[in-house]
Amino acid sequence: MSQQMVMRRRILELLAHPRQVAMADVDLSECPHSGVFKTLDATCSQCAKNHECDWLNSTDDFNDLAEKEMEYLYCALIFGIDFIDAHNGHAKHDDKTCNCASCEWVRDARVLAYEYVQKPT
Repeated sequence: MSQQMVMRRRILELLAHPRQVAMADVDLSECPHSGVFKTLDATCSQCAKNHECDWLNSTDDFNDLAEKEMEYLYCALIFGIDFIDAHNGHAKHDDKTCNCASCEWVRDARVLAYEYVQKPT
């Protein structure tokens, strides 16, 4: 298996955690689009969860996601890292010393993101 295929698989696996947290965090009970983000809709653009909802929609279909360019997956991973890091910060976790699954995920994801940007071209 090529290094790029391994990297792709690792990123796809890591995206599962921030997706689970974001889905639990986004309340769709009052969403007029049932969680389907509409870029040009004023309701979506003014929603407090618009970034999470947009990201969830852009990473929704695993089969489609598996076909995306590596740069797209890398950007999705970076958003996931930032999202989980903020989520952990609100919970007063120190991701450098905390051993909870979410803080460990951030550390693992940062290592993988660093590996990606260090890859030979």
